[in-house]
Amino acid sequence: MKILTTICRILVGSLFIVSGLIKVNDVIGFGYKLEEYFAESALNFPGLEPYVIPIAIFIVVGEVLLGVALLLGAWPKLTTSLILFMTVFFLWLTNYTASCIDRREAFKPTTETPEFTDTCVETCGCFGDAIPLEPRQSFYKDVVLLIFVIPVFFAAWRSKFKLNTWKEDAIILAASVVVVAGFSIKMLDWMFPIYFTIIAYGLALLVKKFLGEKVWLMALVVLGVTSYLQCYTYQHLPLKDYRAYAIGNNILEKTKSAEELGLDPPKYVSMYTLKNLNTGEVKEIDSDAYLTQRVWEDKSWEIQKDKTYKKKISDGYEPKIKDFNPTNQDGEEVRAQLLSEPRVFLMVSKMPEKMETKYLPQIAAFSKEAQADGAKFYAITPASGEVVEQLRFQHQLPFDFLINDMTELKIIIRDNPGIVYLENGVVVNMWADNDLPAYNEAKQNNFRP
Repeated sequence: MKILTTICRILVGSLFIVSGLIKVNDVIGFGYKLEEYFAESALNFPGLEPYVIPIAIFIVVGEVLLGVALLLGAWPKLTTSLILFMTVFFLWLTNYTASCIDRREAFKPTTETPEFTDTCVETCGCFGDAIPLEPRQSFYKDVVLLIFVIPVFFAAWRSKFKLNTWKEDAIILAASVVVVAGFSIKMLDWMFPIYFTIIAYGLALLVKKFLGEKVWLMALVVLGVTSYLQCYTYQHLPLKDYRAYAIGNNILEKTKSAEELGLDPPKYVSMYTLKNLNTGEVKEIDSDAYLTQRVWEDKSWEIQKDKTYKKKISDGYEPKIKDFNPTNQDGEEVRAQLLSEPRVFLMVSKMPEKMETKYLPQIAAFSKEAQADGAKFYAITPASGEVVEQLRFQHQLPFDFLINDMTELKIIIRDNPGIVYLENGVVVNMWADNDLPAYNEAKQNNFRP
């Protein structure tokens, strides 16, 4: 039984560390996911939307801390109770959102309810953009996780394990590093979780060796390391970028359709509701069967047009970038022009009214030197008209503003504003506003990371 409990502790603790670190790496992205969950048309907690970042930080830092605590055997009853609570809660949440998608797929428009109005969260956010699981997939993942959590929970409450001995620490640390490495190398292509696990666990062991078995102090050290990492990634940019706009990606290639790439796209059919004019019988049929059976030839059947809807019947390739369609202030599309420029800088701001403006003088100076050196420089925001003109006038910004959908700008870069550098449509580098170097300094390195 002790061996089983130890194996479960290693698996659960390691998974919590990896899952937490992925979200610590991109807590702003996790905050966007919480906004989707809190939306009025989803869980209906709009009052929490202004606090998504503090809530996100609390969750992800806590997730890492619980993972390390479980491996150490620290506060077993409290640790396992919180882990069980989180697992059950996310089990419910993923089932709820998966059910929303099922309801949407089964939805049939009527005169009274012509559209499905609930907001369904398409990916759970459990592993960020690194592993974008659908809610139903995440639900099954949480079911499996619960199977490993329950034995640990009961073992803790029966006092079957406590703070590790030194021998147990050596075994559990080695095993957890192997498990974390399996996730990191095989699924994430990111070595950092391995280093973090060794450092966090190692610091806790140093406290244990030199200051005694003071669990609260061990927890404080691990909390400090995790919080420092969280502050760094929040103030700058993610250490590892899993988004379609990551450095090295070709934006034009990511916008190509399945047809352009010679791949199969998702397949949809139209679902028709037919009513027999003679008998009043009602039946539903998809567009393929409608054509195959030549239903239209039987004049006794009439399509109820207000009940027609689309249904996906098979998955396929969809472009990784769908909504990068910038226009100038006159509404003219400029995507092709931007992606063909040999050198172009974009100042991306998802919400210009909430932009961090203290770095704008430095950005303006950078843009002047860039344009004098033959490069293009634009701002790209969801705003237009008076908002843009006021911003340009107040901060004397010497570059034009382009317009794009806010949701896509949130994906491009996590800062507000952030700078993205492209060469012929390829993302070469990006900087948070507080990381933008002097132009000549960046040029010495050919603007590379």
